[in-house]
Amino acid sequence: MFRFLLYPALALHFSGLGANAAERYGEWLLEQPRSSVLTLSFKQSAPLDDKMATSELGFICDQRDNSKNIAVILIPLDGTFKNDRGAIPVLIQKNSDQFDSSDLSQKWKNGTEYIYSESEADVDELASFLKASETQRCKICSLLFPE
Repeated sequence: MFRFLLYPALALHFSGLGANAAERYGEWLLEQPRSSVLTLSFKQSAPLDDKMATSELGFICDQRDNSKNIAVILIPLDGTFKNDRGAIPVLIQKNSDQFDSSDLSQKWKNGTEYIYSESEADVDELASFLKASETQRCKICSLLFPE
């Protein structure tokens, strides 16, 4: 199992269309917390109960043994996720107001206060979905899941 869970990163909403690379990817943060681990993460804050809460979306690459395994992790707004199911359905939408046949539906694993997927197929599918959304000038994608 991945040891990337110590380095969580994700978001319920994220965007990134700008004029240059610094503006375009300015909200994403690329880090190397360990010599064998790379993370690309996005954080977003929102008001919740008279305080600011943060959610994170992240891609984690485990490079031990040259395996280059990649996983994705989602940490909902601070303290809002309390689900004990093993598999969590996640819907990734280009438009949170309506369902579209091109929206992506996956089942991720429960990590108590976060959810994640280490399935290579799911991670590839999510990355392709985000890339296609950006190409179509989708400024916001929403990740929806039961609490």
